[in-house]
Amino acid sequence: MKTSRCFVALSISDEAVRNVRKLMAELERAEVDVKWVEKENLHITLNFLGDLAPTETVAICRAVSRSTENLSPFDFELYEAGAFPKNSAPRSLWIGVGDGYEAVCELQQSITDELIAMGYPPDTRKKFHPHLTLGRVKRSTTQLDILADLLGEHAHSSAGIVPAMEVLIYASQLERNGPKYNIIGRSPLGG
Repeated sequence: MKTSRCFVALSISDEAVRNVRKLMAELERAEVDVKWVEKENLHITLNFLGDLAPTETVAICRAVSRSTENLSPFDFELYEAGAFPKNSAPRSLWIGVGDGYEAVCELQQSITDELIAMGYPPDTRKKFHPHLTLGRVKRSTTQLDILADLLGEHAHSSAGIVPAMEVLIYASQLERNGPKYNIIGRSPLGG
C-alpha cells in the first residue's frame, strides 16, 4: 500500500508570503549556500505525522477536525528571524511567531492530544517552537558570520499579521525539484 509523508500545518496569507520573501532576499545577501523554501511551500508545521496509508489519512483528518472545532480563529504575527541550532552555526533558517504565540501553541497541543488519543505518539525530541522554515543551509562556508549578522539585524523584524482560520493536512511528494505539498484535509477553527 502506498504511503504519503503527512503533516498538519497553518498556511500563511499572500501578504505574509511577500514579506517573508523580502526577508529571504535580505538573508541571501550573505551568499551562503541555502536551499530556500519555495513560496508555495511556506507554512508553520504544527504536527509531523510521518508516512501514512490512505486509510489512516481519513482518520487523521477527522481527528484534526475534532481538535479544532472548539477553538476560535485568531491572528498571529510572523516575527523574529533566527536559526537552529543557533545563529552562529545555522542549519535551518526560520521566522518565529510573536503575538499569537500562545494561541498557536494551544492549537498544536489540542491536535497533539487528539492524535495521542488515536495512538500516535507525540514528538518528544524537542519542545514545540512555532516557526516558519525559510531555508536549510547546505554546507558550511566562510560567509556564516555575515548570515549571523543579518539574522541579528532581523531579530526584531515582523513579516506581518496572519489570520489563522483553518488547519491544513498536507501530503508531501518528493519530486526532482524538491517536495510538493498537496492539501488532503481542511479543518476550520471553530467548527
